Amino acid sequence: MKIALIQPDSPYLSYPLAFPSLGLLYISAFLKKNGYKSDFYDLTGGIKMPDIKADIFAFSCQITQFKEVAKIKKDLKKTNPHSLFVIGGPFPTHSPQLCSDFDVVVRGEGETSILEIVKSFPNVKKCYQPNGFDKIDPNFFPDWKAIDINRYGYYLEGKRCINIMTKRGNCPYKCGFCAKQEFGKSPLRFRTVENVLSEALFLKENYNIKSIAIYDDDVLLNKKRDEEIFKGFKKLGMPYRCMTRTNLANEKDLEMLKHTGCAEVAIGVETADPLIKKIIKKNTTVEQDTEFVNLCKKIGLRVKTYFIIGLPGESCESVEKSRKWLEKNQPDNFDFSIFAPYPGSPIYNHKEEYDINWDEKKLREIWFSGEAQYGDCAVSTSHLDSNEILKLKGKIQKSLRRGIGGVTSYWGPKPD
Repeated sequence: MKIALIQPDSPYLSYPLAFPSLGLLYISAFLKKNGYKSDFYDLTGGIKMPDIKADIFAFSCQITQFKEVAKIKKDLKKTNPHSLFVIGGPFPTHSPQLCSDFDVVVRGEGETSILEIVKSFPNVKKCYQPNGFDKIDPNFFPDWKAIDINRYGYYLEGKRCINIMTKRGNCPYKCGFCAKQEFGKSPLRFRTVENVLSEALFLKENYNIKSIAIYDDDVLLNKKRDEEIFKGFKKLGMPYRCMTRTNLANEKDLEMLKHTGCAEVAIGVETADPLIKKIIKKNTTVEQDTEFVNLCKKIGLRVKTYFIIGLPGESCESVEKSRKWLEKNQPDNFDFSIFAPYPGSPIYNHKEEYDINWDEKKLREIWFSGEAQYGDCAVSTSHLDSNEILKLKGKIQKSLRRGIGGVTSYWGPKPD
């Protein structure tokens, strides 16, 4: 039996070859662990899918990749008319009905599902989802040997950097814009300290990787464990960057991050309007965000903040609050994205409960193109239409001299 795992390109990203996607690399490792070999096709960075033969074609798919995945599947089907085409990942998990052209849809974490599909081939079901997340042991690495890791070129503190996850499962918080909240129950399962550090050492010794980007939604959920991991990174001489929430860290925690080699910590502020924070159930306050940034600056820890414009209830006044917060607190880096409700999120699934509206056709165009991050808007509120939201985003970025990747000075004198 020949199994082909296909990782589609991500052309909507400003730099697709910064970090590899991990989902299918975990699938590949899991299949090998259970005695099955697969061929891996990493199309990231514009590589064209070759015309190959296989019994099972399995794709991982973000919403922005779906059109390309559907096209690749259609082309491969011409020369593989009797093969099985499987799709999994975030988009099929929340929108299986839009993936009806595929033979099998995998929802949720895919390891046990793909193993069941392979074992039962060719007699397979239409839809699979995990029977129990506890059956998936988090203590194994992605199959780094399946890809050419040297094609990826992100650097942190001047050192080659790659992404890892130290745990799996859903973030325990319930933000209204998050599409992870309304499918299944995927409790957090923490990899052991030893397992995480073994992966870091493997990457350093085999691929000259000398820094780490932690892809966990939030660090500091298990502070004692995380500190041991970070101390291990420091011992290996590997600086790292991570993400957390402002309600999870005090000054002592941030000093620990700095002391163990954290080069940058990122937080989702989303908005500086307290009312909108409550509406989206962010469960952090503007005061916590402010204290977090000021403590980072006091300690000398680089901090990046993420904002979303166009959330339910957005107005000129709320956008101005975010702009003023940025100008006053001056984090080292920031991003503004335009809100695009995704299937599976409370806001998308319960639109009538929020001060939000959208053009469904335009929203779908944005989903499949990635324009929400860079330049289009489908949403409106009772205060702002979509064009006004776009203009306000542009005004903020222009007034604060938003650069790419933090290379521009945001807070210096404005150009003439």
